[in-house]
Amino acid sequence: MSAILIVDDSLTVRMDLADALEAAGFQPVPCESLAEARVALRARTIALAILDVRLPDGDGVSFLEELRADPKLAELPILMLSSEAEVKDRIRGLKTGATDYVGKPYDTGFVIARVGELVDVGRVSSGRLVLVIDDSPTFRAGLVEALERSGYQTLVASSGAEGLRIASIRRPAAIIVDGVMPEMDGPTVIRRVRLDLALRTTPCVLLTGSEDAAAEIHALDVGADAFVRKESDMEVILARVAAVLRTARDERPVAAASSMSPKRILAVDDSATYLDALGDQLRDEGYDVVLATSGAEAIELLAVQNVDCILLDRMMPGLSGAETCERIKSAPIVRDIPLIMLTALEGRDVMIDGLAAGADDFISKSSGLDVLKARVKAQIRRKQFEDEHRRVREQLLRSEHEAAEARVARELAETRVAFTEQLERNNIGLAAANNELEAFSYSVSHDLRAPLRSIAGFTRMLGEELDNKLDDTGRDHLRRVLAATARMTDLIDALLELSRISRAPLGARRVDLSALSALVIEELQRRDPDRLVTVTIAPELAGNADTRLVRILLDNLLGNAWKFTAKRDRAHIELGKTDTEYFVRDDGAGFDMAYAKRLFLPFQRLHAEAEFSGTGIGLATVRRIVER
Repeated sequence: MSAILIVDDSLTVRMDLADALEAAGFQPVPCESLAEARVALRARTIALAILDVRLPDGDGVSFLEELRADPKLAELPILMLSSEAEVKDRIRGLKTGATDYVGKPYDTGFVIARVGELVDVGRVSSGRLVLVIDDSPTFRAGLVEALERSGYQTLVASSGAEGLRIASIRRPAAIIVDGVMPEMDGPTVIRRVRLDLALRTTPCVLLTGSEDAAAEIHALDVGADAFVRKESDMEVILARVAAVLRTARDERPVAAASSMSPKRILAVDDSATYLDALGDQLRDEGYDVVLATSGAEAIELLAVQNVDCILLDRMMPGLSGAETCERIKSAPIVRDIPLIMLTALEGRDVMIDGLAAGADDFISKSSGLDVLKARVKAQIRRKQFEDEHRRVREQLLRSEHEAAEARVARELAETRVAFTEQLERNNIGLAAANNELEAFSYSVSHDLRAPLRSIAGFTRMLGEELDNKLDDTGRDHLRRVLAATARMTDLIDALLELSRISRAPLGARRVDLSALSALVIEELQRRDPDRLVTVTIAPELAGNADTRLVRILLDNLLGNAWKFTAKRDRAHIELGKTDTEYFVRDDGAGFDMAYAKRLFLPFQRLHAEAEFSGTGIGLATVRRIVER
């Protein structure tokens, strides 16, 4: 049960609010002074504080500042309740940190309903909370006792209006309502429940003293879920309640604003007499009324406190009613608030001017307060219907958007699956083709070795045996055959190496690139000792790689650098590393950048064979190693 702190030096106010809060299912904690309030706040957990502005031992607004400065109480909902009627005092309290502000004299029902909204009890009410609405104290007490014996929690109301107010605050799991009550009977209560967005799915049991079948049909027609005679045994009533709760278990309404939630009216008129009379009449209808004497005050108040309807005098000094209306209706935050223009003048042109300024309705003061109250109710009801329809439209749009997103996601997933399956098929086919190509390359390369050896061997034998019989042309032919077989042998060896690189398993380990590069350079220098080449190898170059493949890579890269710097008297070769990559750099022949993409393709050469010998496989091998 939520504890509500009441801080007010008026015994009448404390008792009135405490009784009403207790009837609504709250636990009141009344305090006469700020000192008592501080003790109560330290002693227990408070869900909300109702705070008067003028107290015997201090100012309520200053105490509000104190509470907001306390990290433990900074978020505590605080409802200011004060006889300070001026708009500037209300604005001061709201700007200081009050959650809401209600002026005295107040409507008790409004205060209790606003407490319920701020504490938000409706969202967490028990699934076994039953509201009993009956004007008979004897029958009501007996029914409550029977319900509580059966494990239900109960709320009670002695009239239809009180019951609807409590229902809007507590959102009971079921409502039991007497069919015959003064002012508002049971069928009317049920009809009001069915029209309320927040309560419309609440199960309702109608009690009646009649045995007539027509009475039962009438009860069901107005929206009752069950019909029980009051003279029935209590067990029958309990069985009916259990049945409607069981049926409605999956139809509990989502949290939403109730049309019977508390409403606030802003009345703006420079006539204090008219304002006082208007305020008294509207409070009798359960509204909280804020009285402002100018358009400027009204606009200033709307910046800090929301209202449900605005009553605005057309003729006021300073900022006129028409100008005030235009300013309100041009502000996005408040322009949807129903606004009724009031005038002491009659006539068609006056009404047209008022509606043209943006007013939702226009009424002459001479029409009387009863007509005005009916217009206020109609405007608030219209706004509620519009809000509900807007919520429905937004929900439909969200549903359509979610459905479209789900459809697109499903189609995307199906496309992704199809694409993945096709990709897997392509990969399988590509892998098979690569395996076949590598097997073919290896087989062809391997099988070509034997005939090449035969050609080379017999050509050498022919040259040795016929050396004395051959002229220079014949010897040149034999030399060309041997050179071609040697070149073809080199190509076959390169193809076999490329094939082995593609198929061999990888064994990654820590490789000292600096040391391995030094070995490659040392071997190149042994082959060509007369070369003058300055080689710079960065120290401590290392990485995780397959040692055998890295050695082949360095053989090719450093071998290329050595080969393509051969025509320089003093060449330079460097092996180093930047933040993102390793590099081999030399000052040799270079190449035209227009052909850079051809460098790493097999058998692509950018220099003539006579200028620089080679197979055209070396950089293709390097690329394959780096990719692996």
